[in-house]
Amino acid sequence: MKNNAGGVRPSHINGGNAPVRVNAKGKSAPSRSRKPAARSKKKSSAGTKAIAVVLALLVLGGAGFYMYKTGFFDPKYEITLADGTVEKVSAKQLRSMLEGDTFLEGIVINGVSVAGMTKDQALTALRPNQPAEPTLDISLDLDGVVYPLDLSPLPLTSTLDSVVDQAYNYLRLTGNEDDQALVDLYNQRMALRANPLEFNSAYTLATDAVGQIVTTTLSGATSAAVDAVITGFSPETGTFQYTNSQRGYEINLDTAVTDVTSLLESGVYSGIVPVVAQVTEPSLTTEMIQNEFGLIASSTSQTTSNNSRNHNIRITCEKINGLILQPGETFSFNEFVGPRNESTGYEVAGVIENGQSAQAYGGGICQVSSMIYQSVIKSDLEVIERHPHMWPSTYAVAGTDAAVDWGNQDFSFRNSSEYPIAISAYWDPDTSKITVSIYGHQFPDGEYILFEGETISTNPAGVQYIANGELPVGETNSLRPAHDGVTATSYQIWYDAAGNEINRVQLPNSVYSTITAQIEVGTLNPDGTQATLDPATGALTGVVETAPTETANPEPVPTENPDGEAYELPPPA
Repeated sequence: MKNNAGGVRPSHINGGNAPVRVNAKGKSAPSRSRKPAARSKKKSSAGTKAIAVVLALLVLGGAGFYMYKTGFFDPKYEITLADGTVEKVSAKQLRSMLEGDTFLEGIVINGVSVAGMTKDQALTALRPNQPAEPTLDISLDLDGVVYPLDLSPLPLTSTLDSVVDQAYNYLRLTGNEDDQALVDLYNQRMALRANPLEFNSAYTLATDAVGQIVTTTLSGATSAAVDAVITGFSPETGTFQYTNSQRGYEINLDTAVTDVTSLLESGVYSGIVPVVAQVTEPSLTTEMIQNEFGLIASSTSQTTSNNSRNHNIRITCEKINGLILQPGETFSFNEFVGPRNESTGYEVAGVIENGQSAQAYGGGICQVSSMIYQSVIKSDLEVIERHPHMWPSTYAVAGTDAAVDWGNQDFSFRNSSEYPIAISAYWDPDTSKITVSIYGHQFPDGEYILFEGETISTNPAGVQYIANGELPVGETNSLRPAHDGVTATSYQIWYDAAGNEINRVQLPNSVYSTITAQIEVGTLNPDGTQATLDPATGALTGVVETAPTETANPEPVPTENPDGEAYELPPPA
């Protein structure tokens, strides 16, 4: 083989001949052949295609990303727009539609539509037109007595700001809604347009001082019960004068404060709050005096025609008339009426002295004490002292009289009832009748009492003849009339309103003395000697007669009882 001094030596590479470039030092170097040149061209074309594919993918990816970002692939939901058309939107689109910073259409505050306003705009529009401050008018009612509360110290604050916030947040997005919640929220907003919702502001009070206000207002209301007090009595009308009773109250202040506070905090600023209290009733109430007091019992009797006697009865009635006795108080006839003499206005009339009729100041007033006694028994009051007369009176049934004698005998009784009583005593000059009545708390259910006397035994009186040596023989003089001895009993009888006897109480017996008639007989004979008198028969012996004279069994001499009625001496026993 020849050396090629120019420098390319063929070489077989990969089964073929390839020129080899030889450098100056005789070393060979690869030379470019056609095959390698064609391969390089292929590589260039493939790269171009790859770039095109990449670009296409980028375009497609960007479009897909855009479509994803814009919700192209999201589920669609049908919604009805305000104009009635139906449109399909994605949840993202729906959320975008529900976002905003203004009030929804259909929101009304205090009568003003705030749709489309911001909160600041709404407050500006509402403040001049918010409701006027309420009048605070709350009172406490304690058993019908009203106590107004002065609530002016309590701060009054409008709720407008909080109501605006509440209305603004109504159907507002929270950010946590799922797709269905968004659809529901949209539909609710559409319904709100057709049916607006109104919000109203009000006022609130700071109630911290309510306790002090209530306590101060009721500070004088807690009290003990006060009885009605009878201060007078009108005999003409049979009515009492009195002061009003008052209930006693133990107030539950805590409950009162709670009730008032609750009312104010509920937004109610006027009304009456009942006060819870423990009530204590007085023992004598105004209503009792008005409805349950009146005539309990009355007793009447006929007086005589003796003017002095009737005068004494009249002035005694005037002293007693209108007298009021409190529960437990005692009435003494002698102590109250006082002595009977000329200086006290009494006149001389018939009385009983030492078992016989006499004349003395104050005669006849036992008829007043007897009528008081009868009314006392019929009023079921306690008798302390009572005496029957020496003999039964014509104006009172035996067992129902009461004798009085200054310094000796008294009639007294105690007001043993639980309530005050009043006495009415009156002598009627037109009818010559005396009436004594007792007023007070009447018996329940229309019950009443009658007083009856009954004679259970009699002891006949005799006659005693007394010699008088200064009277001419045979002359007589009646010293004392006879009165049979009587034992009587009496009954306090209870009746119901229909007149049926329901109880009978027997009272102590009354014993009236047996009083023998006394007749003096003259024993002086004409010659100055003395005849002898038989005191049992009245017969005379040893009579010196100058003329026929009847001396035995003289005729009784009429006399007069203290009550004014005639009385004849009985024949000798």
